[in-house]
Amino acid sequence: MLNRGQFATLFPFHFVLDGNMRVVDCGSVLLRICPELIVGSNIADHFTLFRLGDAPAKLLSREWVLQQQATLFIFKSRSSELILRLQLVILDDPERFLFLGSPWVRNATELKSLQLVLRDFALHDSTGDLLQLVESTNTSLRDATQLATRLEVRNAELKQLIDSANAPILIIDSAGKVADWNKTTERLTGFRINEVIGKQFIDTFVVTESQDDVRRLLLDTFAGRSGGNMEFLMHTRDQRKLLAIFSASPKLSIDGSVAGTILVGQDITELGEYRTQLEKRVADRTEQLALANEELSRVMRSKDDFVSAMSHELRTPLNAILGLSESLAEGVYGNLNEKQVKSITTIAESGHHLLSLINDLLDIAKIGAGKMELEWLATNVDDACQASLRFVAELAAKRKLTLQLEIDAEAHTITVDQRRLKQMLVNLLANAVKFTPEGGTVTLSTKADMSSDVVAFSVRDTGIGIAPEDLHRLFSPFTQLDSKLSRQYAGTGLGLTLVLKLAELHGGSVLVESELGSGSCFTIKLPWKNYSSSNSDGDARGEGSPVEASAAAGELANSPLILVADDNEINMMTVGDYLVAHGFRLSQAGNGLDAINLVREQSPDLVLMDIQMPIMDGLQAIKHLRAESKYDDVPIIALTSRAMVGDRERCLEAGANEYLSKPVNLKQLLSVIHSQLDARRSK
Repeated sequence: MLNRGQFATLFPFHFVLDGNMRVVDCGSVLLRICPELIVGSNIADHFTLFRLGDAPAKLLSREWVLQQQATLFIFKSRSSELILRLQLVILDDPERFLFLGSPWVRNATELKSLQLVLRDFALHDSTGDLLQLVESTNTSLRDATQLATRLEVRNAELKQLIDSANAPILIIDSAGKVADWNKTTERLTGFRINEVIGKQFIDTFVVTESQDDVRRLLLDTFAGRSGGNMEFLMHTRDQRKLLAIFSASPKLSIDGSVAGTILVGQDITELGEYRTQLEKRVADRTEQLALANEELSRVMRSKDDFVSAMSHELRTPLNAILGLSESLAEGVYGNLNEKQVKSITTIAESGHHLLSLINDLLDIAKIGAGKMELEWLATNVDDACQASLRFVAELAAKRKLTLQLEIDAEAHTITVDQRRLKQMLVNLLANAVKFTPEGGTVTLSTKADMSSDVVAFSVRDTGIGIAPEDLHRLFSPFTQLDSKLSRQYAGTGLGLTLVLKLAELHGGSVLVESELGSGSCFTIKLPWKNYSSSNSDGDARGEGSPVEASAAAGELANSPLILVADDNEINMMTVGDYLVAHGFRLSQAGNGLDAINLVREQSPDLVLMDIQMPIMDGLQAIKHLRAESKYDDVPIIALTSRAMVGDRERCLEAGANEYLSKPVNLKQLLSVIHSQLDARRSK
């Protein structure tokens, strides 16, 4: 056992601390170079305590030191360059802590600065460091062995999991070679893993037509991007083709670099075969339907051609019948007695009725053959309704019926084929008169729906009504609802069919509301503005002669130019026609970008800017225009159908002068336009 002197000789750098971290004893050399390290002083007054890699200890206490006893302690002197590497030794006395070691000296200069010589160091220092290194190495080796064992277990578990997965899983290295694949891939392809390792995956196992796609997929993952799902075909040992869908993701090495690709897939061979069969069946069925449609079209064309030809042929003798009847009735061939006049009148009425039926047949044939052309004209709604009522007034008077007309003042004009509109209304009115008992009422009314730009024409009667189960047969040609009605009421059933087809030709529809015994209401809904692309603007508005049009153009030459930016053609035509009718010139854009370009080219006096448009919306367009000082004073009125809270503020903030929500009241719009133009002139 070492005595105190021997211990001091062997361990010149040591000190002993009590439970309060005060110095109890100190090595001779350490005391020489740190004379302030006297018994009873607190070690924290002389040294700062570190642990390797950590900041200074926050608190040096008995409990903290005991927790760190397996650690190498670093003590740095507060008054010199001295740094001590010390290790804790627990003495028999639990209130005594021995720290022993040596200075941390890396070169002769540091040794000299501390006024130390080699004899100040004991042999134990190197031996102790070596023992500590060996112990640390042994500990590290044990830890590494345990870690390797755990990794082997984990790898084995992962391999078992991959092999048991019911999905093909492949690993392709960065050179494009097979690095691994699981049991499912072996089962599906027939190739065992020892046969495929190191072989080029694409050239060996991917069919030719899929190779380019797979090559792009692997290149994406080699670049660090996860690929999407891809279907491709693989060769199998028995010369079959395996169709599988794979997702690809990069395989990362320990340093984070891409070492290859992981492919995880699913066998969809059966699905592919079923899909091929389905596609073939669809193709066969499509071909059959195409042939059937072609035959049906041929039959329909033949039917329409026949009806058209027969209708024209029937009109020739009918014209003679009507002409001669009229001549006889007027006494061209001599005076007739009362009975003869009555017979001739009956012949004429029957002839006109037959002519009406032939005309209906001809119209239906024309529509079916796509040969009916509409003559678009701006039509006064009240005039068209009044004229239609006059056609049935005499018959209504005979049946003692009351005819009523209710006109919505908002829809005073509509662009339609004027003659066809009257034809539709007369057909509905004639039906209503025919099926309404004496003393009843037939009402023709109109209603404007500004939100959808539609005008509705309704014919309501107080007649016999229609049973719900019969409504679906109303618009079938040559159909009346039952044998009783066929005997009681004359007609072929062509009228309603023609009404529906003409309404659809205008881009509209027909609705029916009825209650058996209480009357019916037939409603034709037509677009408020509707133009034929083959007609000029002048034709669409029903303008007069070229001379009149030229004069009008001259008057408009100096009128304000308004740019309307809107992607909805119906809205654009509705507003545009109204503005032109009130003396403005018009320019139109279908999106915000076109609007900006037209403002730069044409310098309009005012811009109507829709907010929701493709390519560039109205808000962006307004901001772009306001960013150019040249157009600071051009009034911009924002139009939008959203009308949400905050929309007005966003439009005004973007630079709009005014904001209106759709549906726009045209009179209000006109007032705002005049107000903005007047404000600009007064500046």
